Amino acid sequence: MTSAMERRITLRLMAYWEKARKNKPMPSEADIDPDDLQDLWDYCFLIHVKDLSKPDYNYTYLGSAIQRAYQGELIDAENTGIASLNADKLAASYSKIIETRTPLLEEGEFVNMHNDVVKYRQCLLPLGEGEVVDAIFGGMRFKVFTNR
Repeated sequence: MTSAMERRITLRLMAYWEKARKNKPMPSEADIDPDDLQDLWDYCFLIHVKDLSKPDYNYTYLGSAIQRAYQGELIDAENTGIASLNADKLAASYSKIIETRTPLLEEGEFVNMHNDVVKYRQCLLPLGEGEVVDAIFGGMRFKVFTNR
């Protein structure tokens, strides 16, 4: 099955990441081209590692489909970026990516700002130069179960 035929975002992003990294430990942010991922881009996100040390870190990019899953205002008070989502839960996953410099596939659930349960499957991919992770690129598919 080709990646164009594959529907699962996790497998498609993993294949794209592998192709983009070539013979390097990981691709850089510049190696990721949104045009290559047009049908997935709304389900993708990007966060720079330098921002993870901030108490309310911001996503550099957060696709519109993911914003809809969270059902709330996502721009931070200073309007400098997209505020962190599930920061406590994601911190361990982000730390693992930075330490191992390898992709991570995971699934789980969270409750959004409207008290709906969102079940998700996501792929977290390290981006950087050499052995240093500069950013985490990811994609998430989900299903919302309304509690209203």
